[in-house]
Amino acid sequence: MTDQDGPPKGNRKKKDDMRYGGIQSLAAIVPRLARKAVGKRGFMDARILNEWPMIVGADLARHAHPDRLTFPRGRRDGGTLHIRAMGPMATELQHLEPVLVDRINSHFGYRAVAGIKLLQAPPTRLPADARRAQSRKPPAPPADPRQLADLDRRLEDVEDPELRAILRRLGEGILRRNART
Repeated sequence: MTDQDGPPKGNRKKKDDMRYGGIQSLAAIVPRLARKAVGKRGFMDARILNEWPMIVGADLARHAHPDRLTFPRGRRDGGTLHIRAMGPMATELQHLEPVLVDRINSHFGYRAVAGIKLLQAPPTRLPADARRAQSRKPPAPPADPRQLADLDRRLEDVEDPELRAILRRLGEGILRRNART
């Protein structure tokens, strides 16, 4: 059966589906959105940035990271990967260039990179473990021993040893935090 203003009711699409192309997964949308930002640095997609530790290894990725990728005019293969590294790590990378180029090209499945150019600059992008270490607060100073003794005295009446231990850790944490201020 057909309606006067359109296709049969069973085949009718919602207006939103036709207007926006239907529901799409986030994984399908993000590469298109990131392409502009990543493309400015010469990267065809963000995979080389996101998968850098997997390509070169975690130790190397901690001390060096890709800065940009340049290609010969009119081509998208045989590019030069610019890598930021400092001091002795730059020398190490220079010796590892053939191995790195081979790993990168094997990872992408074609000859994306023909060579590497090293930039003597600190890596601007820290690995996740270094970012976590920087964001940690310094440890709180120890609690006052007199206050801890008072806390222990108050907790003597708690019969359950497990609950008593939990309450002591909680109380000690509060006392340490208060000692900081």
